[in-house]
Amino acid sequence: MFLASHPDIMGQLASERTAEFRAAATRHRAHRPTLTGWRPARFVEPTSDLSRVVPGPAPTEAPHVATSKPGRAA
Repeated sequence: MFLASHPDIMGQLASERTAEFRAAATRHRAHRPTLTGWRPARFVEPTSDLSRVVPGPAPTEAPHVATSKPGRAA
């Protein structure tokens, strides 16, 4: 009978191999980057496209602003 096929030795070899696999899995998990949690995207106000703006007439004095008229009390 071969020594390597003895039940006690086979069980011990299997236990050692299992321990090696578990240690390797633990090392792998330790070096794996953690996944960041979900975060909502940062809202950025879009900038206006000034190339599409049609220049209008020059701004005039607003009609709702009261102007002082000569001969009247304020």
